[in-house]
Amino acid sequence: MSTPPLLRVQINGILLSTLLFECANARVDYEGLILGTIVSKTRSVADDVSDDRKKTTYTTIVVQGIYKLEPNLKRFYGRSGEILEHVLEEYSIPSNLTVLGYLKYRRTETHQLSLRDKAVALNLKIYLEKKRALSSSPSNPFAPPQDEPFPISVALFTAKTNENMSTHDYDYTFWTVGDDESSFDPISVETSNMIESPQEDYQSFQSNLALGASRHAASVGMMNTIRTVPTTMLVDAHETMYKDSFEATKSLTRNVLESEQRVREILKEVEQLRAQVEFAQAKSMGM
Repeated sequence: MSTPPLLRVQINGILLSTLLFECANARVDYEGLILGTIVSKTRSVADDVSDDRKKTTYTTIVVQGIYKLEPNLKRFYGRSGEILEHVLEEYSIPSNLTVLGYLKYRRTETHQLSLRDKAVALNLKIYLEKKRALSSSPSNPFAPPQDEPFPISVALFTAKTNENMSTHDYDYTFWTVGDDESSFDPISVETSNMIESPQEDYQSFQSNLALGASRHAASVGMMNTIRTVPTTMLVDAHETMYKDSFEATKSLTRNVLESEQRVREILKEVEQLRAQVEFAQAKSMGM
């Protein structure tokens, strides 16, 4: 039986695919807040050497949604990564979910956090820990219960394409946020769906549902939180793509026709020159 990691990230397959869809269709860099809950379970395992049982606590960061920062939405951080608390607290975040970190997507082949990414994550951690210490409300998305572990994470999604843009390669990593810019450790990520699990994995299974929510409400809330692209926007995007493709085809066809016309003119000139040469040769032989 494999030993699960002490800290892991769990994300639903539907949410992950929706997030990748958002990234693929983003016109600019995509960013948002990681939402969900943190679950800790203690397992008691018998020691092979003695009769004692060793207790180990396993913590799971259950990602249940992403609060997308739309291009027209004011950012909750400044140029140097400082947190703008009044902006952050104006976001409409569901009360049954907790802010667990910061997510960034960019189109680049370099899969590493920038200095500002780290500054935003560090300052967000400081802000959330402060809110947690001061708040007594059980439904504050910025302050989870104080009796639970509270690891803050930062996630980076990147994409690169091949030369003809036909293949997109995505990469993503979650890190825990430490006390400084050098304290970012990668976390194991598991994609969990409601499927049959081996018996040895049953005790470590953790539902992706938000606490205190029905399955239907949680699934609807998850999709609303990710703010999926409206149907009208998809139709408009396809219409624009069709028009652009049609115009490109017209331009290419026009270029081909012009090239063919030019080739015919050149061939005509060649035939005229050949006829002149043959006439000149025949004339010289007749003399």
